[in-house]
Amino acid sequence: MLRAYVLSLPMAFLLKIAVPPFLVAAMSLAARWWGPTIGGLLLGMPWMTGPVLFFLALDKGEEFAVGACAGIELGVVCVAAFMVAYGAVSTFARWSASLAVAAAAFGASAWAIQDVALTLPAAAVSAVASLGVAYLLLPRPRAAAVPAKLPWWDIPARMLTAFALVAIIMLSADVLGARLSGIVSTYPAMVTVIGTFTHRQWGLDAVRHMLRGLTLSLLVFVAFFLAVGISLPAVGLVASFIVAAALVLVIDAVLLVLMRRRQRA
Repeated sequence: MLRAYVLSLPMAFLLKIAVPPFLVAAMSLAARWWGPTIGGLLLGMPWMTGPVLFFLALDKGEEFAVGACAGIELGVVCVAAFMVAYGAVSTFARWSASLAVAAAAFGASAWAIQDVALTLPAAAVSAVASLGVAYLLLPRPRAAAVPAKLPWWDIPARMLTAFALVAIIMLSADVLGARLSGIVSTYPAMVTVIGTFTHRQWGLDAVRHMLRGLTLSLLVFVAFFLAVGISLPAVGLVASFIVAAALVLVIDAVLLVLMRRRQRA
């Protein structure tokens, strides 16, 4: 019975539920090894949304995928609002209050843009502009992040939290209707899990490093879906993802080099 129910679920749904816990584990380990700034830079790459869009294109067609790219770009505006709210509130409140206000900011901004119709390039420009504003508004770290000694259950707890959060988001989206489902389905689940754990365990400066790194990384995210949306009608699904992935690798490599040089200076 359970097996039949699972097999009846759309592939994109199953992928979005199953993948995040393992990505959270990988990004958490990256933050431990290379620091929260690099962890934030890696976190903003399209690890989850990219595969989900690929399967959506297979299920619903390329025209649907191109339209989804514009929606994803607008979703970045909401993520920027989330980060700015978290960064502002975290200066005087604990992670729980910071998360509550950030989630409210995400919901309010997503509600405000639900009926906004923009072309893909215009949506991408809006996303980049919002990230630029977010980077300027986010508080600067006052010191380098100092890693804390973490318990053995830290990574499993992060994975379980990510699984539960994404499952709640996806299942609730099915009953909220088209308008509200657009809000909950773009909620930054991985950022919520890794950001709050980083804040609680490493401190305020660590989460500031992570948020600023994530702001830069989301530029790569925007470029990926802009490239997919523009190239997909001309070259097809697989080739468009190859083009976008190549672009992402180049941009991310440049960002990593620039950030390394800045850290040494």
